[in-house]
Amino acid sequence: MIAQFMKAAAQLDDPRLRRVLWLGILLSLLVFIGLWAGLWWLSAVLPLDAVPGVQWLADTLGAAFDWLAGLLFVGMLLLLTLMLFPAVITVIVGFFLDQVADAVEARHYPGLPAPRPVSVPETVVSSARFALVVLAVNLLALPLYVLLLFVPPMNLVLFYLVNGYLISREYFEMVAQRRLDPPAASRLRRGHRGRLQLAGMLLTLLMTIPLVNLLTPVLGTAFMVHVFHGLTARRGR
Repeated sequence: MIAQFMKAAAQLDDPRLRRVLWLGILLSLLVFIGLWAGLWWLSAVLPLDAVPGVQWLADTLGAAFDWLAGLLFVGMLLLLTLMLFPAVITVIVGFFLDQVADAVEARHYPGLPAPRPVSVPETVVSSARFALVVLAVNLLALPLYVLLLFVPPMNLVLFYLVNGYLISREYFEMVAQRRLDPPAASRLRRGHRGRLQLAGMLLTLLMTIPLVNLLTPVLGTAFMVHVFHGLTARRGR
């Protein structure tokens, strides 16, 4: 797996990968700017008495309430961004997956037949399904996130387990479905859960490192192309 990751990293200077990288960064920034602006607007127009107890807290704390509320709001934005960034940029790069995978296969796996054509509706459905899975899993994990917020390192363990599963699932199935039909791709993923979980946790770790996280969607896609071909080669022996 380390060798597969290093091969993927060595190809980041490929112009085809750089193009997808810049598109992913730009579109992800636009998504989060819209999200931040929307939440900021909502916090400004929502009356204090709309949330039980907040008006009482504001009256009790006085001027300190605005400072504490602002600090809490910024903290929530950072936490939300940290939780959702891997999923958002993965969904965006999913629309440019073929360009990355074609570049990797052309360099490392020449002579392969043309990949299975994946239609735009299938890509949209797959991306929407993944977005729903991300939302559902994170909502289920949210109470644990809150409970373990001040219990390091268990909060980090939960974060890497949850996002490692989500990222490995989406990256692998996006790559595998170019060569296999969706049921076969899911079966292959389930048959190698442990290996793919580790790969997903590695990518999640990279996504938590500033600046490096901008490279991760393209790097992760290239990495999963190598993982996929490694698994199919082992299965074929």
